[in-house]
Amino acid sequence: MTEPQRVGNSSPICVASSHRNAGDAHSPGTARRSSNCHEASMEGKDPTYSSKESLHDTYFKGAEWSADGTTILTDSADHHIRTWILPQDLLEEKPSPHELSPYSTLPSVEPTYATAMYPFFSLHDPSTTLFLSSVRDHPIRLSSALAPTSLATYSLVNPMTEAFITPHSMLYPSALGGTHFLTGSDSLICLFDISRPGNGGPVTSMPTIPSKRKQAVGGGVGMKGIISAMSMDPTGDGILAAGTFTRHVGLYGSHGTGESLGTFSIAKTEAQRHIGGRGVTQLLWSPCGRYLYAAERKSDGVLIYDIRVTGQLLGWLQGRKAQTNQRMKIDVIPSGEGGSHEIWAGGIDGCMRVWQNPTHSVGAQDPKWEWEIHDGSVSSTVLHPSGNITATTSGQKDHESDDDKGERSSTASSENSLKVWYMPFLRGGSEVD
Repeated sequence: MTEPQRVGNSSPICVASSHRNAGDAHSPGTARRSSNCHEASMEGKDPTYSSKESLHDTYFKGAEWSADGTTILTDSADHHIRTWILPQDLLEEKPSPHELSPYSTLPSVEPTYATAMYPFFSLHDPSTTLFLSSVRDHPIRLSSALAPTSLATYSLVNPMTEAFITPHSMLYPSALGGTHFLTGSDSLICLFDISRPGNGGPVTSMPTIPSKRKQAVGGGVGMKGIISAMSMDPTGDGILAAGTFTRHVGLYGSHGTGESLGTFSIAKTEAQRHIGGRGVTQLLWSPCGRYLYAAERKSDGVLIYDIRVTGQLLGWLQGRKAQTNQRMKIDVIPSGEGGSHEIWAGGIDGCMRVWQNPTHSVGAQDPKWEWEIHDGSVSSTVLHPSGNITATTSGQKDHESDDDKGERSSTASSENSLKVWYMPFLRGGSEVD
């Protein structure tokens, strides 16, 4: 494996951070460190997020941007979902990064498995500042990002046991106009109407395994397992990609409500001996909609599939350093004409890495650039809609569980923070030099 380039002057600049860890001062002269980002203390800002708690009792599990780029939603191991509104002067020069504190905190007793923000979220219109969350053994919640209140609930119930089914993945796509959302659970994809809360259940339910009747006559294709990731084709063709913890990927038409277009296993490929993998945690489409990226837990990379030929492995990204059961969120960034793009991902070593134009070659590909941005595992790397700002979260659990159904309680170790980075070298969609 070739050593990634460590970009000197073209490095991310930390412009905002959630808290100060006394042991987090970046030492001068460390080759991979990108900036001297001392985090500002949040003690006294939010009683649900004290400095002591953030370091010892919880860690960030993930983050996502609102559609208008004003707000970040985070989920933490203390079962709290927090809203962070960025300052308007975020990119103005300051001697130290802005200190971030949560604008709103929505607590839960049980773990949150998935969240999804309203696709037309606008901070200027509070009626749109909504998000969905699935909490273990509870109905799906529709909540306000600006106040810790639940506005509506949607029930997904096992008809045999009458117990709540908790989705492990949710998708609130703009392609459905903001009126419907999708959930993924055990061998089941459901479509909900946002205007029909309560006990009515989903509008449609699509099992991802063929019925016994179809199997009896030798028909039907499908995949069994928890639907752990979903992603909608960006070109408008209405193709939903769904992945499972059992290492299968399925493609479905009509925005996930149509027939199966094909399923394939991502296990036992040539990439297995190079990067490993133990279950899909995220799926991403290339901007052109021609390729699909599959990120897994316990994996050192990301798989690349050519969707024109269902199940054909084009290659894999290696050196990601994500050998953990935690979800490690990655992102794709358009970087030029003709579908050029980059994959950005964090690792358990605190580094953020970039793979440039991964679909331009086959086989293994090493990262081209890397920066050390956290003193702990980078659980999310998500790009602002503008393309030149990134939000990253860090933190990890001391003891991991292989249980696909949930997570046992644990304590955080190492750094636990949310940081926002400005990347001037990406201005106007240009690439890193």
